[in-house]
Parts: sequence; C-alpha cells; structure tokens
Amino acid sequence: MKIEVKSEKLQDCTAQCVVVGVFEDEQALPTSLKEVDEKMDGVLTGLFADGEISGKKKSTQFIHTFGKTAVRRIMMIGLGKQEELSFEDMREISARAVKEALRAKITQIAFVSNKEVDVLGASDAAHAFVEGALLANYRFPGYHKETEEKPELEELTVLCAEETASEVTEGVRVAEALARGTNLARDLVNMPGNYLTPTVLSEKAKEIAERYNMKVEILDKADLEVYGMGGLLGVSQGSIEPPKLIAIKYQGTDKWENVVGFVGKGITFDSGGISLKPGAGMDEMKGDMGGAAAVLGALEAIGTLKPAINIAAVIPTTENMPSGSALKPGDVITTMSGKTVEILNTDAEGRLILADGMSYARKIGASYLIDLATLTGAAIVALGTCTTAALTNDEALMEEVMEAAGEAGELLWRLPGYKPYMNQIKSQIADLKNTGGRNAGAITAGLFVGEFAEGTPWVHLDIAGTAWADKADDLSPAGGTGAMVRTLATLALRRTEQGERD
Repeated sequence: MKIEVKSEKLQDCTAQCVVVGVFEDEQALPTSLKEVDEKMDGVLTGLFADGEISGKKKSTQFIHTFGKTAVRRIMMIGLGKQEELSFEDMREISARAVKEALRAKITQIAFVSNKEVDVLGASDAAHAFVEGALLANYRFPGYHKETEEKPELEELTVLCAEETASEVTEGVRVAEALARGTNLARDLVNMPGNYLTPTVLSEKAKEIAERYNMKVEILDKADLEVYGMGGLLGVSQGSIEPPKLIAIKYQGTDKWENVVGFVGKGITFDSGGISLKPGAGMDEMKGDMGGAAAVLGALEAIGTLKPAINIAAVIPTTENMPSGSALKPGDVITTMSGKTVEILNTDAEGRLILADGMSYARKIGASYLIDLATLTGAAIVALGTCTTAALTNDEALMEEVMEAAGEAGELLWRLPGYKPYMNQIKSQIADLKNTGGRNAGAITAGLFVGEFAEGTPWVHLDIAGTAWADKADDLSPAGGTGAMVRTLATLALRRTEQGERD
C-alpha cells in the first residue's frame, strides 16, 4: 500500500475520497472545507446549517462533489465531543472510516489533519489515522480455491499543514510499523496448524531476523536435550512434529546489556494431550501460539523503528498432541533450570515450555523478562476478551509495561501474586506441580512461570482472552488480533526515549 504525507489543500487532493472529522459541538463548517464549499456554491454550509452533517462519534456521511473539485467524494465522520476525544477514539474512528469507504468500493482515501491536532497533537493524530486505517484494512486471505474479490486500501494520504509535516511524518512512520507488526501476528495466529508447524514458525522467525540483521539461533531436539529442556521436550513427546526453540537477538546499543527478554508461548496446535480438550472449539487451538506471534510481530515493528534497546526474544515451540509416547498425568519432568515438575494435567502445557524459554532467555543475557502466552481459560473468566491479565515480581517493570499498554491503546489489568497462592502449585513429590486447580487459575499459572525468572524482574501477560476475537469490530476481523504487539514495541520506544532523557 502507498502511504504519503502531503501539505496540499483539500480541494487539490486527487484521492477518491477525503475524510474530514467533525466534532459534535462544532457550530460552523470546518475551515479545511471552506474553499471546497465555495466551489460547490455553499452546499456544505447549507448541509451543516440544516443539521445534516452529524458530529456524533463514528457517524458517517458521503457528500459528492459532482466534479466541482479534484476529489470526487468527501466523507464527513463524527468525532464526538471535543473534550472527550482520545487517541483510542481517533484510531477507532479512522478504522470506521476505512470500513465505510471499502463498503463503497473506495480504495484511495485521504485524512485531513484538522481540529483533531489541537486535541491530540499532530504526530498522535496522524498515528491514530494510519494505525486505525491499516488495522481495519487487514484481511487474512485464507485457502479458497476461488477467492472472492474484496476491496482493500491501495493508497492512504494524510493531508496536513506544512509546519506540522515533520511531526505527521513521524507519527505515520511509527503507526505503519506497529500496524504491520500487528497484522503479521494476526496472520500467524490465523494460519492452520498443518500450515504453521514449529518448523515453519522457526523459518518465519528466521526471515524476520535476517530481514533486519538480527542474530538468530534455532535449537532442535538434540540441542534441547543438551540443555536439559524437559518442559519443551516433555510437551513435544506426543507429536511427530519436532520441537524448536527460537532465539533472536536485537542489539540496538553498543553493549549487550540491560537486555529485555520477550518470551512467547509457541504451541502451534493444542489438543490438550492425554488430558484431551473437548472437540467443540478445538479448531481455535491453532492460535495457541499467540504469544509467539506477538513477539515476532513486535520484532517486525522494532526492526523498522530501530529503537536503542537490546532485546532477547525466545520462543519455545511445539505441538501438544496425544499418542502412546505423550506426556502423562503423574509424570515428573526436569526443566532446564533443574527444577522438577509433577504433571497433573497435560493441558497445562504452555507453562512447561515457558519455563525452559525463561531459563534460556536468562542464559543469553536477559536482565528483564516479559512472557506472553494464551495461557489460561481462567483469564477469560476473570477479565473477558478485551483485557490482558498481568502478574509481576517487580513494581517498576510492571509500571513500565502498564504505561506502554496505555500508550498503545491495549487494556491490561494486574492480578495479585500473593505468597499464599504458591501453596497451590507445591508438589509432594517434585518442586512444583503444573496446575493449582480451578481456584485462581490465571494467578497460579502465572506464578508457575514466574518461578523460572529466578528473581529477574518479570512481567507475565496472559493473552488467552485478547489474542483471538470471535467476531469482528472496527479494528479487527474475527480471528487473530495481534494482541500486545503494539505494547511490546511501544515499551521498546519508551525505553529508548527514557535513555535519551537520562
């Protein structure tokens, strides 16, 4: 898609449609439309005066110019009340505009930076325009014999004043990178398990790393045995697909220090193993690698934006399948850390592979750890599908992640990690057991993973509810959402900015 920033007048724009926002409390025609209105003999002023142009949030109205200007159509879209407009609102409004344009088979649109800039600033307004547009434009092609032709955006322009062009350009640059990373994660989550095996996921990770000159290491089964990764090896026992551990290093500073570890759960299909899941809805378990997808999507964005930060990304990946060789309830495994785990339920497998992933991230230099996983149904019961659950052992890192999520427009809620919860995952015959039962399930699962941080500052993000959408909304179709990609990338950018200030 072609994306441009232009400092030209609305009436000179050659896009098929120009999108102009209107606040609910506006009393006069937006100044950006005055010259167009003159060319149209005051039609726009008349519509505005008659109340036919609404500023109600997300309301849309197409106005044809009938050849009076270079642009054929103007879309008026409601911004709601000026004092209430937020970045998240503007992003959703932009997404709605794109969806309405595509319904009308319009593939070239331009957004006009107008009074939104007074509220959000030029850079953030442009960021919201472009990120919302690109997220709304996402399509997963699927595997149809005959594909249905659906319109997609081909050109996207942001019109702005010349004095704000540099700020707008920067906002567009960041938005494009974050949206591209999010959409990459969506693609991975939407791919069927027979198309996205651990081997294929490793190849895709390698492509990203090589594209941005990152160091990449792919450990195979023999390597995992050398490191004693009993968690990852144990879960993989039931599958004919070989397990992998993907490690990618992004070095944005001169020295490999202050390294942030991103550890993503990469179960490319989860049947539950011997503790077999119910058949209904099991097809969605192709998305049980949403944590891995988020890490790779973040690396895609970071590779473009090049923040001055060091990142160690680790993705343990395998299938969880039932067979004669599969891990069994009652088995005891030894993880890379040396800690032993009693298996009570083979469907509590994500925390087992994350245990080894956390240990390996520390081995390659991570001094902070953030793990991401579609880990528990309990997180969905607690917080639904709009909010990611979080746990931590470090207040400062948790605050950083919360602030990054807020800036990225992703909802996050911290769960308590009090010591009594640990009693639920103590085993009589091993160091830990892999499930603490139904009570506080999201908390005990997260605390299990946190045991392998070994005191390293750590934040756990359970994206079981947020990584997959059963139905479409303005920003996303049904399926993979790319949850937490933008939070991770924003965290990297914020750390760079903090470093520059320090």
